[in-house]
Amino acid sequence: MAIDSAPAEIETTGFQAFAEIDHPATSELRQTADASVLSRFGSSRWAPAGILLASVFVTLVFWRVLPSSFRMNEQSDYPGFYKPVAESILAGRGFARGDENPATAYPPGYSLVLAGTFKLSNWLGVSEEFGLSAVAALGMALATVFLFLMARDLFGPLPALVSAIIWMTYPFALWLTKQPNSEIPFMAVFYGGLCLFWYALARRKSAPVYFWCGLIFGFAMLIRPIAIGIAVVLSLIIWLVRRELSIGARGLLIAMLLLGNFVAVFPWEAWVYHKTGQVIPLSASGIKGMRDGLTFAVTSKGYREESGVSPDVTEVMKDILAQADQITSVGQLSSVVAREFRSHPTAVTKLFLLKIARSWYGTDSGRKEWPILLIQLGYFVLFSWAGWQGWKRGGINKSFVVGSLLIVVYFWGMTFLALSILRYMAPAVGLLAVLIAAGFPRRVHPESLQLAKTTWP
Repeated sequence: MAIDSAPAEIETTGFQAFAEIDHPATSELRQTADASVLSRFGSSRWAPAGILLASVFVTLVFWRVLPSSFRMNEQSDYPGFYKPVAESILAGRGFARGDENPATAYPPGYSLVLAGTFKLSNWLGVSEEFGLSAVAALGMALATVFLFLMARDLFGPLPALVSAIIWMTYPFALWLTKQPNSEIPFMAVFYGGLCLFWYALARRKSAPVYFWCGLIFGFAMLIRPIAIGIAVVLSLIIWLVRRELSIGARGLLIAMLLLGNFVAVFPWEAWVYHKTGQVIPLSASGIKGMRDGLTFAVTSKGYREESGVSPDVTEVMKDILAQADQITSVGQLSSVVAREFRSHPTAVTKLFLLKIARSWYGTDSGRKEWPILLIQLGYFVLFSWAGWQGWKRGGINKSFVVGSLLIVVYFWGMTFLALSILRYMAPAVGLLAVLIAAGFPRRVHPESLQLAKTTWP
């Protein structure tokens, strides 16, 4: 079966047809919404520009009202690695840091972004701090625009505006903009890839589009290695959503996605192997982050506050920390954790449960975690409602609920393996903001109906 051809029959099981008839009362409400000024703005060609400017404005207001006591840089990656490597690139020494050449603790993407920012700032005659702030505000705005475009294409203009507003005002995404970090450019690239990915799924695009999706996600992986396995999750989504295609046709789409991923990351991997004779999974700091995630309450780093971890969990952390020098691989770490579990099963279980929970409210410094948890609970109620509404509506709404939850679970799992903090979950929260749009009644117009009849099984 050709990839772009529609199936002769569409099964009624599994994901329901996107074109099923809505309840008359729902249709009436939707028609009223579509006639609103906001809906007309959301449908216009100027809407992305408006969203971009609105997001920049909200970010600037956030910086303005943020108390000075919260403006300090609370992470060490930027001064300890990314900035020195960026300066080394500009000096012509390549990806190096002091005597470390090549510097492979992190992938090269964010260091390249910083090198470009420093170079452009110097050319424009502005300070590095101003350039970094501009990149942060623009990155946040681009992330918002891509989320808006994704929601608008799938669910209509008014729900997309709601999703964009929720994301651009999300306090813990705005928090990331106050200091240099790799999350903001990562999310801009990652959401751009997701926007194209869901567009390709909804519009039944052919295999070459999935290659470009894979390429974009590969670039995101080179900014933050947390996305190292995202192509596997996206492949599963393709398999579930495009079930009207034959096994071979779905396999071709997945192969093109993976090929794009490979093309993006292969030059970095090949260069590192040429320099070191080693194959690394995007970066060499993975085991360090995993150790930190198991010992965060007993390693202050000079800025962490008391975490209030129970004494038995603290003892397990101390035991693992005492063996830190011997833990240089995932296998060694697994062996240490297994021994601790045999000796202290309850404490290790409590540690794992704590890591699962802290992924949604934890901070590297340990500051203000209880207020963060309370705010997060409010968002969880909203996301849960939207997910349930989208599931009940079936069709594209249900498909997006399933796909987005798979991606959220992926980020949750990766955060659990490393240092379990909310900062690493931020990309998943942006996707949950789009989930809000999936909870709205579906739009229905001739183009949508035609796409639905030939796209969603």
